Amino acid sequence: MKLVKGKSKGNLLEFDIMKSDAWYVNTLRRLMLGETSVMAIELVELVKNDSALYDEIIAHRLGLIPLSTDLKGYVLPTDEEIQSGEYLAQSSCKMTLKMKGPCIVYAKDIKSKDPKIKPVYPDTPIVKLIEGQELELIATAVMGLGKTHTKWSPGHIFFRRKGADEDPKKDVQAKEGPQDFLFHIESWGQLKPKEIATTAIGSFDKQLKEFQTLIK
Repeated sequence: MKLVKGKSKGNLLEFDIMKSDAWYVNTLRRLMLGETSVMAIELVELVKNDSALYDEIIAHRLGLIPLSTDLKGYVLPTDEEIQSGEYLAQSSCKMTLKMKGPCIVYAKDIKSKDPKIKPVYPDTPIVKLIEGQELELIATAVMGLGKTHTKWSPGHIFFRRKGADEDPKKDVQAKEGPQDFLFHIESWGQLKPKEIATTAIGSFDKQLKEFQTLIK
């Protein structure tokens, strides 16, 4: 197998995987989507909500806001933390929001305890408040994996077979044996595409070592 770097700009990374098998390339894709840890809002305590949206809708919109992620400063929560709903500082970050209408509440209005953890797209609208309406809440952003919930998905990741896919006149039947693939990573912004790839590969190595230990 050989990697050949292609297009790389901002949150987009493309590269060729030469002489590999579809099952292996798809394994990499699944690991990047499901085993790459990123931050997302998990808990929301509504102190006051006079807006036209229900509490559940506000919480849902907050959960889908991509947050910049510091892989060196945070780790995944333990099973005990997840079951209790009480997250430690090493796996979570507190956030607050307090606004009064008339105004449009944006993601940039969320105040984070850690400046490294903040909305990737600050102009994302959350809700509109009219005169006299207020919105106040306390949120907890938690490290998580895409295989648990899509809000922890790091981006849009896919691959395609090179050759026949580029020319519709050619035979499109899958070949057996090693092939060449174009791999595409488009980050939502929580992490750089390179971080997504390296984190997933690191997770794969860890899983292989654990498997090796179990079968000894």
